[in-house]
Amino acid sequence: MNITAYLYVPFIAWAVSQFIKFFLALIRGEGNIRYLYASGGMPSVHSATVCSLTTWALIDGGASSPLFGITAVFAGIVMYDSFGVRRSAGEHAKAINQLINDLSRNGGLKNANDYREMREMLGHKPLEVLVGAMLGIVIAISFGYQKIVNNYPVVFSIPSENAIKILFVISAVAIIASPLIYVLGSRKFKKNKGAVSKITYLALISLLFGVIVLISSFLAYEGISTLLSSWAVIVGIFLIWAIVKLVFFLQLLKANAKNKPTADDKRKSTWINKAKQKRRKK
Repeated sequence: MNITAYLYVPFIAWAVSQFIKFFLALIRGEGNIRYLYASGGMPSVHSATVCSLTTWALIDGGASSPLFGITAVFAGIVMYDSFGVRRSAGEHAKAINQLINDLSRNGGLKNANDYREMREMLGHKPLEVLVGAMLGIVIAISFGYQKIVNNYPVVFSIPSENAIKILFVISAVAIIASPLIYVLGSRKFKKNKGAVSKITYLALISLLFGVIVLISSFLAYEGISTLLSSWAVIVGIFLIWAIVKLVFFLQLLKANAKNKPTADDKRKSTWINKAKQKRRKK
C-alpha cells in the first residue's frame, strides 16, 4: 500500500524543521531535547508543515483544485495564529513568570513554589513564520519537481534573449548599489550602531543577489540548461531577495526609531537650552 504524499510531505517538512530548530538551539548552547518536539522558536514548524501541504496540493491539483483552496485557508489561519494568539500567550506567560519571581524575592508572595512556571516559548515572530513557510514550500517543491516540469514546462525554461539583457542590467545595478548603500547608510546613521549593522546586511544582500542573478544570466546567455538558469529559480531569487530586504529594512527603521529622542527628551532639552540662555544673559 502506497502512502499518499499528502501525509509524508508534511511529515518530512515537520521533521526537518524540528531538527533545524534543535540544531540552532545546540549552536546557542541550549541542548534541550524538548526542541525536537516543542513548538515555538526558529523556524516555525507549524508554518513549514501547513505550507508544504498547501504547496503539494497546488502541485498535484493546480490552482483550481478545491483541496488547494482548503489547505491555503487552513495554512493562513495556522500562520496567523502562530504569530498572533500563540505569541501573545507566550508573552503573557513570560510576564507572569517574571512577576511571580519578583514578588517572591520581595516577600510579597507567599508559597511561591505552589505556582508552576508557565511555558513561555509558544508562538513565533513574523520572521520565524516566514522562514518556516519558505522551508515548507521548498520541501514540497523538491518532492514534486518532476511533476512541475511535466505540467508546467515554461516554468523551467531559459529566459529569452531580451529578458537576459534585462537581467544583466539588474544584476549590475544591484552589485554597484551594494557599496553605495553601505557608504551612504553608514554616514547617515554613524551614531547608531544598530542601524549601521542593518545597513551592512542590506548592502551584503544586494551584492549577493546581484552576483547570483549575474551567474544565472550568464548560464542562460550561454544556453546552459540548468536549474539555476531557469525562470523558476530566477523568480524565486527575486522573491527571496525582496522578502529578506524588506525584513532588514523594517529592522533598520526600528533601530533608527530607538535612537530618536522622545517627547520628554525634547522637552528636557528645551528647558536646558532656555536655562543656559538665561545664565548667559545674567
